[in-house]
Amino acid sequence: MADGNGSFSFGTLSLLANAIREASSNLQQTFSTLSTIADQALFLTDLIAFFEMRPTIQSKPNALPAPRPIRRGFEFREVSFRYPGSSRLVLNRLNFHLRPGERVALIGENGEGKTTIVKLLTRLYDPFEGQVLLDGVNLREYNLEDLYREIGVIFQDYMRYEMTARENIAVGRIEQIDNLDLLRHSAEKSMADDVVGKLPSGYEQMLGRRFDGGVDLSGGEWQKIALARAYLRNAQVLILDEPTSALDARSEYEVFQRFAELTAGKMALFISHRFSTVRMADRIVVLEKGRIAEEGDHDALTQLGGRYAEMFELQAASYR
Repeated sequence: MADGNGSFSFGTLSLLANAIREASSNLQQTFSTLSTIADQALFLTDLIAFFEMRPTIQSKPNALPAPRPIRRGFEFREVSFRYPGSSRLVLNRLNFHLRPGERVALIGENGEGKTTIVKLLTRLYDPFEGQVLLDGVNLREYNLEDLYREIGVIFQDYMRYEMTARENIAVGRIEQIDNLDLLRHSAEKSMADDVVGKLPSGYEQMLGRRFDGGVDLSGGEWQKIALARAYLRNAQVLILDEPTSALDARSEYEVFQRFAELTAGKMALFISHRFSTVRMADRIVVLEKGRIAEEGDHDALTQLGGRYAEMFELQAASYR
């Protein structure tokens, strides 16, 4: 306390300094807490907005079931497409046919529309102009869930689930999660059985590092797990959109050899930049500026001496 002369003792000054310091610390803690609450509120707003989102592509009332079996295949008829917010046509009045029992490879430079064809064929998007038909019927007429059951697709940006190896494969057909024999058979097809065989707990091994005891895989091993999901679906249409980009050339060749055997009698569409695997296709489609520039088998296109032959020679030269 102050004496009669208005001065403070050392003890009083020390007490006041400590009180000010404690008050300052409490204020800083309060502001830090409020800042954290504000940040979390932003995440909560995003979560609420996510839950309120509704798909723009839905099944029509009384939609048709997917054809079983597919008899005429998929047809792109004068299809044009641009992504939302962009004025550039990725596909420009494209005409394309994928027939039952046919294996087709799509090739071209980045941005030429290869993945866009896959997204339209699986009806993740609808075309800006034109029609995508299945057995002569517009895809918009089919029930989406039933259509998806007949398509197995692995995109380049496949998912890595922080779950067990068994659950990771079962995502492809979740109702079969307890059918270990079927899961193993699918893993054998994609060569993921060798990956699982090396895990300490086999199919019950937790994958990823998020949980205790989890084991992370290499990029190529994750891709084999993702491929097993596609094989598990046993769908009429199998699509591989550069799913082996993390594999070395030999491993990719082995995967596609197995792919060629397993797609016999089915419709298969795949995208790869490696011509050693592209040449396995029954038909190769070369895309340029949103249209088909060339198509045919490997021998016919190399003899043609066009765009495919040029790209093939450029890649082959790097191995000489």
